[in-house]
Amino acid sequence: MTKSTMSRRDLFKFGGVAAMGVAAAGALAGCGQPKLAGTGDAAGAAGDGSTYMGPSFLNKPAEITDFAEEHTYDVVVVGAGESGLAAIHAALEVGATVGVLQSLSIVQTAGNMGASIDLTKTSETGIKAALSFINYKSDYRANLGQVEAWARNSQEALAWWAEAAAKGGSESQPYDYVVNCNGHDVYFHANTYFHDEGHQKGALVIGEQVQEEGAEIFFETPCVQLYMEDGRVAGAIGETKDGGHVLLRASKGVIMAAGDYVGDSEMLEFYTPDAKGLHQAVDFRNGTGLKAAMWVGAQMCPASHTKMVHGEGPKVRFEMPYLFLDRHGKRFMDEGCCRMGYLNEFTNKYLAEVDFAESTAVKFFSIVPTNWQEHYDAWESFSDISIHNAYRNVDPEAWIKGETLEELAANMIAFADEEGWAHDYTVEAIVESINHYNELVAAGEGDADFGKRDEYMVPIEAPCYAVPRGANNIDALVDGLWCDGNFQCLDVDMKPIEGLFAVGNASGPFFGNSNYPMDIEGLSVGRAITTGFVTGRYVAGL
Repeated sequence: MTKSTMSRRDLFKFGGVAAMGVAAAGALAGCGQPKLAGTGDAAGAAGDGSTYMGPSFLNKPAEITDFAEEHTYDVVVVGAGESGLAAIHAALEVGATVGVLQSLSIVQTAGNMGASIDLTKTSETGIKAALSFINYKSDYRANLGQVEAWARNSQEALAWWAEAAAKGGSESQPYDYVVNCNGHDVYFHANTYFHDEGHQKGALVIGEQVQEEGAEIFFETPCVQLYMEDGRVAGAIGETKDGGHVLLRASKGVIMAAGDYVGDSEMLEFYTPDAKGLHQAVDFRNGTGLKAAMWVGAQMCPASHTKMVHGEGPKVRFEMPYLFLDRHGKRFMDEGCCRMGYLNEFTNKYLAEVDFAESTAVKFFSIVPTNWQEHYDAWESFSDISIHNAYRNVDPEAWIKGETLEELAANMIAFADEEGWAHDYTVEAIVESINHYNELVAAGEGDADFGKRDEYMVPIEAPCYAVPRGANNIDALVDGLWCDGNFQCLDVDMKPIEGLFAVGNASGPFFGNSNYPMDIEGLSVGRAITTGFVTGRYVAGL
């Protein structure tokens, strides 16, 4: 067995938890063991001539030194989504010159709703309680400096977005709601665009506005490397359609706003392995900016990263704890956890049954009595159940109904077949599961199978509904480069990397849990806009 000449410390310089995989692969290589699983042909000579064994995205390429064009700005932003556009605007607003690398031919955002704290109604104690609540929902892994930056600036940031988007005809439909955090009411104000084309319509308008104000956006020019000078990040290098390279120098700093890596299967399975098999909803967010940052010493947040898993439309986003039946027609969990964003943890096991080749294996049915509204009114005061998404309520007209249990089961099978779900339902299995559940209710001794809260144990008798549920799309990863409270990227020693910042989904840890907490609706987009807004202003003022 040969000794590795690379130190453990050197390995960690490749970026966060990825180092563990590199170390393991290096150790195995000398023993004639297989390459690290999932790396394909990743092993080989790195760009600096060293021997590298590990994921291909950590294989640092040769330094690019030949440029077709060079430009100099105060601030360079990588990415023109919600966080990038906010950063561009904020930097321009305080007088900075701004250059932008954008991989697509247009500005591009995601999401329909952005949440802010209404500081005119929320007390100081309420603000602090919101920080603690978000930290609790994040397994206490959130960077509270980042969360507080959102809390205190989100109202201003989202008000700017709504006003700027409205100039182009994209009017927000406000949504106000209250969340009780640690016993304190926190008042939220969200701008919503469910009725329109999401944030994208407004983003196109804002993209035009910032260019008119002086920002130079290089479209179809993804960032492929960062430019180093005297030990600091001093610019970003983009690759043009013809394979040439353009250097955007930054006298004050580079803001990484390139989004996440949901389109890169290798990165996804490495940093968020429990997302394997889910449908990757966006292919163009492929982590190129994150890779460039890691190649200059930035590290990723610890895995597993916070994933946003969606897939249920508002008409069937029925988050109430009735009987759930899996792809086999069997009950599989305590339904008290009924939030869409968390359910993948209970259904991911079914992906393995189909060799991770069919994401609909996570789909299931919620079996619902016709008097569900009565239960909602009784349960609402002590639980986080929900029958709405912003101002859009569920719609029983979109549910499946049966006058008998047998008819309900047959209709469920017909629906699943029509939708192309991966399942093996039978009428007998479904009816047996419902009857068994009703027997538990009738016995009056609680849930002997999964220990669900007693109040939720109610009979389900025909006629009744089956609500198709189960989120199978992974829309985003909302952890990225490990940053401090000023959104400055950190190296392996947790020291800020001079000249390099990250915002939106390219930054973290704002959340920290394995799943995006949907208890505060619109938090992800609100955070993206706010972090860009705050950081653009901060970097421009350096």
